[in-house]
This record gives sequence, C-alpha cells and structure tokens, in this order.
Amino acid sequence: MPQSTPLTPELTGVRRVWRTIYPDGDAAAPVQVTAEAVRDLARQMLLNQFVFIYDVRAQQPVFVSAGIERVLGYPADEFNLEHFYKQIHPADAALVGRATMLSAEYAGRYKAETLGQVFSTAYRLRHQRGHYIRILRQNYGLYADEKGNVLVIASIYTDITAHKHTDEVTFHCTDERLQRRLEQELCPPGETLSRREQAVLKRVLAGRSSQQIADELFVSVHTVNTHRRNIKRKANSRDLPELLRLL
Repeated sequence: MPQSTPLTPELTGVRRVWRTIYPDGDAAAPVQVTAEAVRDLARQMLLNQFVFIYDVRAQQPVFVSAGIERVLGYPADEFNLEHFYKQIHPADAALVGRATMLSAEYAGRYKAETLGQVFSTAYRLRHQRGHYIRILRQNYGLYADEKGNVLVIASIYTDITAHKHTDEVTFHCTDERLQRRLEQELCPPGETLSRREQAVLKRVLAGRSSQQIADELFVSVHTVNTHRRNIKRKANSRDLPELLRLL
C-alpha cells in the first residue's frame, strides 16, 4: 500500500491533536520496540485478533501482527494506517474519528497517568474482500517519553461480528474522565436507547441487580453500569414514565 495515500478527514484530525504534543514529530524516527516484547504480545492474540503498535510522535507504525491477514485480509507487511482509516464504514467514520481525537486530547492532558487505561470503540471496517466486519478496537498507552507524554500506543483489534448485531458506534474508557467527555460530546440528549440498553433497562425495571443483569447478558458488571449511566443520561430523568417511553 503506497505511503502517499491521502489522509481522511478523521485521521487528519487525530494527527493534528498529536502534533500539538509533538510538533517536531515528522522529523522523528519511530521508537524501536524489542523483538522479544513484540513476539510476547503477538503470542497473546486470539485467532480473531491482531495487535497494532503505533508511535504517535513519528505517526508511524512500529509493529502489526500477522493476525491482521486472518481478520481483515491485509498482509501485515503492507499495512498502512492511511489506507486503514479509509476502510472505516462511511456512516461510522466521523464518530470514530471524533472519539479518537478526544482520546488523544485526554492523553495529551493527563500524560503518563493514562498509561494502562483502555479506550475502546466498536465500529465497522471493510474487509479486503469488500464486506464489512464489526471490530472492537482497544487502545492503551505502552510508553511515555521523559516528559511524561504518551509516546507509543498499542491497539488490539477483535472481530466481534458474531456477537454484535447492531451497527451503532459504541465507545468506552476505563478512566472516568475520558468516559464523561465521550458521553457529553458524542451522545446528544434525547436519542433513543440501543437494543442492549433496552435489554438492561427492562431488567433494571424488573428489579435485577447489575450483577444479575451482567450474568444474564454475559457481559461485565462494569459494562452494565456504563449502560445504566447512558440510559439515565438519554432519558434526562429518573422517572419511570420517562424511562418506559424510551423502550
């Protein structure tokens, strides 16, 4: 894939945020991650996953595991981020780009505090054969520079097509500071509930606890509590009639 592939507006926005942190990054060489560390990380990937390591200062890939060909059909040695962004479903691209920009701003503000925190988003990506699959992308900071600025990010991509049957873009961060920002800016009030949020709400109204709901829906308690916060925000009310209206 040629390196001259034009940038999408979404990738342009993300790079613009990182350039406020590393204004001279275009002249920087990507960091070298040890071969042993890369092999260890790649060995942990499941058959429906691949890992991508990215130097945000140089805005260049450091490593992509061979699993990308199994999941998306693209050879690892031909990987190109610009082309990759072009494979995001047109209906998902703007929201994915904006959420990623917010995560970059969060990393720029809180620096090394964000290392290990996970920012995840689920959306559709075009397979090399032309069809779309549903992907869960989980980003987390690996390294920071001497000033505490995040330098290297790892992204784990998981094919969740068999488990996610809706097309909405979803996102979450383990750090409440970014999660609140995502909810405030990307979830306008008054929108309808997703099918999963409806499933959670029905069980809440039936008197089930978050743990019971998590067990029934085969998700974590943390995910259920996130859905409950989203339901309250969308309803803009804790009154039963308002919640029922959204079902």
